[in-house]
Amino acid sequence: MIYEELKNRIIKNFKIIGSGKILGGLLSALTLLIIGRFLGVKEFGIFSIVISIVEILNIIFSLRVWDTSVKFIGENIASKNLASKYLSYSFILSSTSSIFSCLAILILTLFLPIESLDISEDIKKFILIYSFAVLFISSNETIDGVLRTFDRYKEIFKINIITNLFRFCLILFLLLSNSINISYCLGLYVLTYFFGLVLRFFILSNVLKNNEIKINFLDLPEKREKINFLKFMLNAHFSNILNLANDKNLGVVVVGFIVGPFYAGLYRAARAIVKIIRRIMDPVLEIVFPELVKLEAEKDFKNYKKIIVDSTKLVSISSMVIGLTIFIFAPNIISIFFGEQFLDSESALKILIFAMIAHNASYWVNPSMLSLGRPDYLSLLTIVTTTVYCISLYFMVEPLKADGAAASLVIRNLTTLILGTYLYTKIIPNKS
Repeated sequence: MIYEELKNRIIKNFKIIGSGKILGGLLSALTLLIIGRFLGVKEFGIFSIVISIVEILNIIFSLRVWDTSVKFIGENIASKNLASKYLSYSFILSSTSSIFSCLAILILTLFLPIESLDISEDIKKFILIYSFAVLFISSNETIDGVLRTFDRYKEIFKINIITNLFRFCLILFLLLSNSINISYCLGLYVLTYFFGLVLRFFILSNVLKNNEIKINFLDLPEKREKINFLKFMLNAHFSNILNLANDKNLGVVVVGFIVGPFYAGLYRAARAIVKIIRRIMDPVLEIVFPELVKLEAEKDFKNYKKIIVDSTKLVSISSMVIGLTIFIFAPNIISIFFGEQFLDSESALKILIFAMIAHNASYWVNPSMLSLGRPDYLSLLTIVTTTVYCISLYFMVEPLKADGAAASLVIRNLTTLILGTYLYTKIIPNKS
């Protein structure tokens, strides 16, 4: 494959999906802006803690299928029959594990004394409401992965815009009807996930029809193929469980439990603002992973390494430019988006900028480990970074509050970058 052709295809897809991510991100930020402003810092903190608790539990109970689907379907894309079998098997696994995850979260919530955590007297009710979102999350991720495999980034662009616009319209409806509270906000998030699943199924049906691929739940891979799929998926899932220590969930929960929902609200607001930096990385990750899988299958490691280097440069430089802008105008951005009641989140916001730049610079670590067939290295990396992050949170959150969680994330992301680079240099010479 000529590298320039590959590079041009990646840039073209980046423009499409990147535009969708940015526009979708703006709508998502506006949604959080409205929720944060009208709930206030403490209530917004409770809202964030509930979402984080459910998503942490879902990571444990629901199988991570999408990246395994991308790998196995991508490697067998020329064989429509085999691709169809892996696709059908992926949907069976994602849907059944989602149902199990939802039931497990409901049972735990009903029978464990969660209300004794002194977060909110209605914490159990809030968790029960949001737990239904997990019925749709895994299937949504799997469909997005399949669409990437078939190079259908325009469809992903449409999905991002439409689902975020749908959620934004729902929050506007709550605002106009003067009905904004935690329960309704959580409910509209669940409804948006369901709407997104329906939309994705319609789009996927057309894509599969055009590619003459059918979903047949009675025609699945052979036993050995199933075993290989499950082994790879369970390794990735194990790494994902170990990766509970991430900026999206554990930091919010730890801050909320140790120093209270007020500081969790500040941390969540700061993280919502720096999310624009991560939005640069997301489309690159989604585009590059299927390409790495194909290049690994073709044993084209020259272009494989070029993609990683060039895309990392692009992501890092873009992240630093946007990060510097946010750093300079931090107080103004906080006031405009969330109001003066959130100004105490400024220091956490500035620290998180460095965390996100380090995070984006290491975006390639996970997809490279998976595409090179080394989920064991990914598990090792995750164990180390999770341990480092948890220790940092333990020692830093109580004295520094939201700033401590942000600083812990900087340490974690730098650890990922350094150790990931070392492991990559151990693998790639043996492949070249």
